[in-house]
Amino acid sequence: MKKTLLLSLLLIISVFNAQIHINTSSTSVGTAPISSFFSYSYVQQIYLKQELNANAAGNITGLSFYVDPSATITESSNWNVYLGHTTKTAFTSGTDWVPAAQLTQVFSGNVTVSNGKVDVTFTTPFAYNNTDNLVIAAKENSPSIDINNFDEAFRVYNHLPNSTLFYKGDLAVVDPATPPGGIRADYKSAVSVLGLAPKPTPACPFVTYPLNNADFIVLNPNFKWLAASGADSYKVSLGTTAGGTDIVNQQVVTGTNFTPPAALNNNTTYYLRVSSVSGSIESSGCSDIMFKTIPPVPANDACSGAFAASAFPYTYTQTDAMSATNNAGFITSCADAMNDGTWFKFTGDGGQFTVKITMPTGSTYDPQMDIYSGACGSFTCVKAMDNGGGGAAETYTFTTTAGTEYFINVGAYEETVDMPENVFTITITKL
Repeated sequence: MKKTLLLSLLLIISVFNAQIHINTSSTSVGTAPISSFFSYSYVQQIYLKQELNANAAGNITGLSFYVDPSATITESSNWNVYLGHTTKTAFTSGTDWVPAAQLTQVFSGNVTVSNGKVDVTFTTPFAYNNTDNLVIAAKENSPSIDINNFDEAFRVYNHLPNSTLFYKGDLAVVDPATPPGGIRADYKSAVSVLGLAPKPTPACPFVTYPLNNADFIVLNPNFKWLAASGADSYKVSLGTTAGGTDIVNQQVVTGTNFTPPAALNNNTTYYLRVSSVSGSIESSGCSDIMFKTIPPVPANDACSGAFAASAFPYTYTQTDAMSATNNAGFITSCADAMNDGTWFKFTGDGGQFTVKITMPTGSTYDPQMDIYSGACGSFTCVKAMDNGGGGAAETYTFTTTAGTEYFINVGAYEETVDMPENVFTITITKL
């Protein structure tokens, strides 16, 4: 009898302690999990598997949301709560809701504030697979609003851009099957997830710069990551092999960014690993972030090294433009000055030529193309082309003078700020 009673008590204690706390000490407020300042709201939030840091798959039995001490939710207490799995890490637009068919309603009823938080106990536990990210959605159905010092009542913390999507309004209760367009936010609710046991080690931080498999990373990068809940410091390692520490070996950092003590090498692949530390316990299993640095300075970085086009049509894709320097400064031969980018040249024959600059699909690079006659350091402006925006082509057709050498500079459109160039293709066609 005593053994049975002891076992039952241990099980009760185990269930009580099975809860994951995510940034519950946050002091900011926002529109999540509901809006207390509008009559009706519908909010979806994405919590990354990495952030939950659950020890294993299991049943979520409830959630606790944290309320600002000065706030009330008397008129914002009629809730429906839904949970779901998703592979999304963020919402791509104001209509990118997780479909209602992929969510499970786990609660419907009135909630109250007790000891600074709202405890939502599920009628049926939600089976979390510990493979996908978790969606927490809540709908508030009360027609009135609460007037609070900070408008909204619930505590939130900053996280990945667009990790929350919300709608709030005064016209009608939202139907989760057909929600209206909403607003994305870069924060989420401070929350306790009940029923799941956390790993015995703290969560791995989410690295925001560089992204995994990124190219063209500068040689003095400022690595950045999001704060991991409960972490008091971090350890940074950097190497030239997976898991390597030959560049930086377990450097302790108390903030959420770090720059290596020496410049990295051009055109080199590196592996970055950031782990969290809570007390004397370090997170385990944190993944490497692989990235590649910018290439060496291009051979046609200066006017004196301009690539010569002698056969037409001439086409060249400049993949190393990111490493171009601004040389002696901004090019001011045309009225619309520009960055000194990379250089090309050809000799006119009295006929018409078309020069065109295009960018890869999806590029946001906004180049300026200036065409000059003369010689390096002694230019006459033929044309400055900056008609398009980011990713748009620049094209100019003109009649050449036989025997005259023409120089083409492709660089960032800025005339007072040294901005990096990017990948582009130049095509020179004789008509």
